[in-house]
Amino acid sequence: MQDQKVSIVELSNNRITVSMEGFPVAYGNALRRLALSEVPTMAVDFVYFYDNESSVYDEIIAHRLGLLVLRSDEALRRYGSPEECSNASENDSHCFAQVYLEYEVPQDAASGVYVKASDLKFSDPDIRPVYPETPIVYLAPGQRIHLVGYARLGRGYEHGKWSPASVSVLRYSVHVEYDPSKVASECLECISAYQDLVGAIKGGSAGMLELNYKVNTSALRYCEEESCKGAIKVIYDPSKLYLTVESTGALEPARIIWEATNCLARKADKLLKELEEAQVVEEVGPK
Repeated sequence: MQDQKVSIVELSNNRITVSMEGFPVAYGNALRRLALSEVPTMAVDFVYFYDNESSVYDEIIAHRLGLLVLRSDEALRRYGSPEECSNASENDSHCFAQVYLEYEVPQDAASGVYVKASDLKFSDPDIRPVYPETPIVYLAPGQRIHLVGYARLGRGYEHGKWSPASVSVLRYSVHVEYDPSKVASECLECISAYQDLVGAIKGGSAGMLELNYKVNTSALRYCEEESCKGAIKVIYDPSKLYLTVESTGALEPARIIWEATNCLARKADKLLKELEEAQVVEEVGPK
């Protein structure tokens, strides 16, 4: 069995790429899917309106509030899981955080006001909008809005507003075998956008080059089939995978992969337990 190795290739404020060597493709793809659908985040679930004198319906404002990206790192530690809180009351502070908005534009104001996410007040100071300048509703002079919403942990498979990732992509590592003795000018012209490969070919001896994981290889495959027949060969290597996750801002990107990994482990443990229980039942059942 090939040794397993994980390393961080890229890490920024909202994006992470990890390389995984020796892992099955199914494992990497499971992490990709879980990052989108199973890692919980906070989002506004429902809203009560007491006043809404704007020109926008209650339902639309509630929808906009639900789509606000809320910082959720602390929430994962302090709030109950979606399953634990499925029947909880909105007054249960272990399951729900309150979101409050009361705003009025004076009748004699020179102009209206865009009410933004930064105008919201939260019962938990650790839960806050990631993008405070997000507009919620426009209030004209003399208009007022008053509402109370409730945010909870949820998962992406319930609704996209709970998905912590905007991008989750799994790629194979890509290698190119090349033989300079078979490369014609037509081939060099076709692959001119792949400068690392062109440089390797001009080196004079046959070999193999691993491309950067960010490189799109669709044009290179075209060149392989049409202009470089026998000169280059594109190889996709499933033994080394690249998982890229881009965060919405609700969670740190590394945290998303960490939580997805834990989620997959829990699912595997649950499956093994159920299989063991089924085996026991079969063994002690009536004969």
